[in-house]
Amino acid sequence: MPASYDYSLDREAVSVLMQRPASDQRFLLDAFDSLARHPFAVGDYAFVGANGRENQVLDLGGFVVTFWVDHAVRSVRILAVEGV
Repeated sequence: MPASYDYSLDREAVSVLMQRPASDQRFLLDAFDSLARHPFAVGDYAFVGANGRENQVLDLGGFVVTFWVDHAVRSVRILAVEGV
């Protein structure tokens, strides 16, 4: 089995994560780890951002996570985390 990818969070995603209770932080970090282990998974829907890149949106129930995968450097880039 190939090694999983890494993941990184944009500043705004870090800010949202740090404002959440510890249980939410653990839930989100587990979700990010899962995305890194399964980088070819797709979100619930996708959209093309202003830079022309396809972004995936994943509905996790209480949160919506927007991300894209850079396969060249084996990294999942978490762009946004929103509580719903």
